[in-house]
Amino acid sequence: MNPTVETADAPSEYRVAKILGVAKLLKGSVGSAVAVHEALHAGLPRRALFRAIPAGIPVPRLLPVFGISIRTFMRLKTDPGKLLDAEQSGRVWQFAELFAKAEDVFRSRARAVDWMLEPAMALENRRPIDLLTTPVGAQLVDDVIERMRHGVYQ
Repeated sequence: MNPTVETADAPSEYRVAKILGVAKLLKGSVGSAVAVHEALHAGLPRRALFRAIPAGIPVPRLLPVFGISIRTFMRLKTDPGKLLDAEQSGRVWQFAELFAKAEDVFRSRARAVDWMLEPAMALENRRPIDLLTTPVGAQLVDDVIERMRHGVYQ
């Protein structure tokens, strides 16, 4: 797969890696889910966490998504070059990927932010951001985004 080309259906690994500022970590293996897994397992640089936070979403709303407390967040800010652990890296990647998909569907970062923060009927009036704290909730959000991408609204 050409790393500069994204499919119409989903943001490429390359795009998510660029959002997080870690494209170089994939060492030319962009498009390979195994390369992404290995990078996440080794740990992303802490700066990826800060790059994943879109303007308009309050940091306290995102910390549960990343599985970290405010104290840990403040500690991570002190040395953004160090690595996140594998679990934190996976959560940051997952959020960046889902947010990129929402941005694609809404064709606007601001509208994607609004959607993440507002109750969604398709999610039983839960806010998408609040469901991103578990794998099942993240899958629910991804499913709704995919349905919207294909024109199926609830």
